[in-house]
Amino acid sequence: MSEYRFVDFRRRGGRADLTFKRHPRNTFNTETLKVLVIRGAGDHFCSGIEWRELQTEQVGVYMPLYTRVFNYLNHIKGITIAAVQGDAFGPGSEIAMFCDITFAAKSAKFGFQEIRAGLFPPIATAVLPHLVGRNRALDWILSTKPISAQEAFDANMVARVLLDDDLEAFVEEYAGRINNLSAPALMLCKRAVDGALYSNVPEALKTTESTYMIDLMNCIDPHEGLAAMIENRAPIWKNK
Repeated sequence: MSEYRFVDFRRRGGRADLTFKRHPRNTFNTETLKVLVIRGAGDHFCSGIEWRELQTEQVGVYMPLYTRVFNYLNHIKGITIAAVQGDAFGPGSEIAMFCDITFAAKSAKFGFQEIRAGLFPPIATAVLPHLVGRNRALDWILSTKPISAQEAFDANMVARVLLDDDLEAFVEEYAGRINNLSAPALMLCKRAVDGALYSNVPEALKTTESTYMIDLMNCIDPHEGLAAMIENRAPIWKNK
């Protein structure tokens, strides 16, 4: 466990967990990393930032650091998972939506308050329209209303909604299953899905075929996986 002032970071082999711990409301080597879980300690995921950090004398320091978080997440080849409980407002919502997969407790709430301060949420304006559509993205950002976990799920911002007491155990089991997968397979799968998101279908099919035949099948793990299926045994991944 690595100790920092406002986060805990723990890595175990191909899996890592990052936990926000700025109480009371958690204001705010990737080549071999298969899965990163981001969660909040206590009752809330991440309620946002301290407003004073966005004042003129602070914003020049804050914004480069803030965008660096998302640049880092964007360059992770493994799967990033947000496990959201309680409030996830402003940057909390942005971090959750930026992850590859977001799981939310039934009581979780998302939202954006920045417009009330004469600002706008910079990451949400770039990412949210791709997830929920332009009209709904503008509504959520401009209305500043709290967004329930169910509403976020219905709008495709959240993958699953779970009972509050079930969230932690579910995420532990889910991340464990991903960590047991072949690194090349899951990383290339993520790359293919991301590529298809911003391509038309014919282009996506061409890119996927190339990724599958050239990148994936030249790895060791697919051949081990096929042999294991034929021989009815568990595969032994080399993660190569």
